[in-house]
Amino acid sequence: MTIKSCPVQPQAWSKQQLRKLFLDCDGDGDGDGLLTKEEIKKAFRNLGAVIPGYRAWEGLKRADANKDGCVSHEERDALMDYADKLQYTSGTNY
Repeated sequence: MTIKSCPVQPQAWSKQQLRKLFLDCDGDGDGDGLLTKEEIKKAFRNLGAVIPGYRAWEGLKRADANKDGCVSHEERDALMDYADKLQYTSGTNY
């Protein structure tokens, strides 16, 4: 008897999971909720991005509506939309 294995399909990160990951990377400790480029880069590195600096730059470019160099609470949805669009899963790198 041959047992066939079913390949396990990795699940994409949900927007809620992405939001938590990005907020966990808000490391300046002042509780302001602003995400800097370095914090965004760290989050993309944690997601497994091959070039996290590029992903951070692109995410900041798409989300930073007021061009202050940070992603605020009000701008965070645009960053989550960008990260979600990339469909990160465990074991995939973009």
